[in-house]
Amino acid sequence: MWSEAESGNVGPSVSTGPSASQGRGLSSASGARICASCATPSTDAANFCSQCGAALPGVSEPQRAERRYTSILFADLVGFTELAERTDAEDMRELLSGYFALCRSTIESLGGVVEKFIGDAVMAVWGATRTREDDAERAVRAALELTKVVGDYGRASALGAFAVRVGVVTDEVAVVLGAAGEGMVTGAAVNLAARLQAAAAPATVLTDAHTRTLTVDRIDFGRETRIDLKGIADEVSAYPALRVISETGSGAAPAAEILTNLVGRDAERDVLIESFDRVVATGRPHLAVVSGSAGVGKSRLVLELRDHLDHVPMAIMWHSARCLSYGDGVAYSALSSAVRSRIGAVEGESETVALGRLRTKLVSWTSAGDAQTADLDWMCERIAPLLGADVAGAPLLNSSSAGYGRHEFFAAWSLWFERMSAGENAPVVWVIEDAHWADDSLLDFVQHLQRTNPAPILIVIVTRPELLVRRPDLGAGDGATQLELGPLDEESIVALIAGLAPELPRDILRLLSARVGGVPLYARELLRSLVDDGLLQDTADGLRLAPGVSAGTLAMAEPPASLRVLIASRLDSLESGPRLVAQLASVLGFSFSMSALAAVSRRSARELAGDVSTLETRGILISITDPLSSERGQYVFSHPLIRQVAYEMQSRRSRSERHLATVDFLESSPDEGSRSAAVIAQHLVDALHLQTAPSASTESAARRAVHWLLAAADSARRLGAATAARRLYEQAIDMWPLANPAGRDADGRTVRDLEELAREVTTS
Repeated sequence: MWSEAESGNVGPSVSTGPSASQGRGLSSASGARICASCATPSTDAANFCSQCGAALPGVSEPQRAERRYTSILFADLVGFTELAERTDAEDMRELLSGYFALCRSTIESLGGVVEKFIGDAVMAVWGATRTREDDAERAVRAALELTKVVGDYGRASALGAFAVRVGVVTDEVAVVLGAAGEGMVTGAAVNLAARLQAAAAPATVLTDAHTRTLTVDRIDFGRETRIDLKGIADEVSAYPALRVISETGSGAAPAAEILTNLVGRDAERDVLIESFDRVVATGRPHLAVVSGSAGVGKSRLVLELRDHLDHVPMAIMWHSARCLSYGDGVAYSALSSAVRSRIGAVEGESETVALGRLRTKLVSWTSAGDAQTADLDWMCERIAPLLGADVAGAPLLNSSSAGYGRHEFFAAWSLWFERMSAGENAPVVWVIEDAHWADDSLLDFVQHLQRTNPAPILIVIVTRPELLVRRPDLGAGDGATQLELGPLDEESIVALIAGLAPELPRDILRLLSARVGGVPLYARELLRSLVDDGLLQDTADGLRLAPGVSAGTLAMAEPPASLRVLIASRLDSLESGPRLVAQLASVLGFSFSMSALAAVSRRSARELAGDVSTLETRGILISITDPLSSERGQYVFSHPLIRQVAYEMQSRRSRSERHLATVDFLESSPDEGSRSAAVIAQHLVDALHLQTAPSASTESAARRAVHWLLAAADSARRLGAATAARRLYEQAIDMWPLANPAGRDADGRTVRDLEELAREVTTS
């Protein structure tokens, strides 16, 4: 079965990057397996690392197929053939060995997996074993980094100029789980990535439209170009990736890009404002934890706090930083960013200059009588690692190179906040976004700061619910507040959409509201994709329907790739048991009973209870407890898109087999089967459509499908539902050749008899 580790970093007190973990063994003294790629320990039955997605040592899982939305990178050296002709074979071997090692380290540092080297080309994949919402961003960042480091590598060698060109494509592929290296990923996207790479100029990166859409908030792109690619009939849109324009690993659009008004969150906003007022009144720290699923409006709520504080008549030291999901030195990244921004450190400046900025800032916060050199030296030495190096130039907190214990670092960092508040005569606000990626070391420091610091500091942690499962004590007790954001109600979502699209009629607003299920980010992304697809027009008065577009067209529009990736990453953060249950449930439909789930999973309801409970806790499923509901006691997916993505992640073969297992259960259960012949028929039709070639069971399944389709059509006809009856008869007609290759069934009927029934329904 599939097995994924729980999301979240579990690291040592200082960050350990991928380069520090090469050659790690199978297990630690406690029995935990150690990832050979990033050194993250795994104490459960996971087959893939929860941090970087690499296969864990000792995995013997059988290969299984899934469909996944992945980002694929193809890179190739420019002029390799000519270089090989004029270079000695031994020199060329050493040169390529260094080049391959450089490519691998760059790709793996950003969470990618090298699938294969082909001559001088490299293919890498993000999202093959575990989807992360920022996979496309990671791939583009890796591509841009490769163009730089390979160029530097060439200049450092005796061979002169050295350049690489890169293509990046994001799309659905077939993935063999349990495979390693060549053959893991197949699909048209692989070929397209190779073609884009070949079309790129030296030292440049070309991406497809999907990749650009997913990363345009964080990557600067050049103008669209239309390219004729070998083996592809139509011209392809390609976009040159130029540079990174946002902080590393944000995994989300910048808060400034959220253009909607705040709706449905007035009470939560007031709680945050009251938390700040309490800090000012007491002069003591306060911790506010804002939790909720991706897209429910956590960052928008924090932006509202920022807007309120902009109008408060006092100085406020505001800091906002994100926890990184990958890369070196990630343990204290949110603290490092806060310090660097406060002292005005510039990316790429020398360590000496950064240390000078730090000392100058500390001096400015210290009165003349207290500015003792020894005191400043003590703080500088312990804060310096947050700037990228200690006073001796050692790497950023990747080891205890300075020789200090964690308690000394914590004391100095806490004093930093105290001196800042006193020196500026202002309260401090520190917002930590994406805290579900936070290392435990950072969270330990946050709690140390909250409990021991004597200064007015508001710490706002913005996270997804899984962090509170990992750290249930976070935000508990005195001096702390927890805010849990759920989906907005329908009226709030309608109001939110109306704010962006005031020209849309009320029925369209409600249709779009139903599609996004109370999640503000879903609403924003859906509207943006509808504009990109030409279904909505952006006018001076807001969004409006494009000419000729109907409500039905909007209802059938495909969900944007950004939402599919976001939901897939949410499902992949589950452990293997709940994740498999979500996939099985998705085959049953949007709603299902525990008995049906037990039958299809071949497990008892008691055995399933824990996994189903986890899915409820994580907001994937909702149990229906309304005593007036006809579906009381059943479960539903919290959002139709979650069900759709869970369904589409499974291979066609798996889905087909599970549809047939569902039919076996429904046919054997009078209570379930009697509810709707059309449900049984649809499962059979879906199972057959998913089969790529006829098998020994195809004819039998098709006969069952025709039987149930006709039963459902006859029932609809008796009830006077002519449209439904005609549709079911037409489905039976389509199935007839598979069910009856000889042309007649056991009762002697032919397809013309069914066509006559369909005509009778139409005329009547």
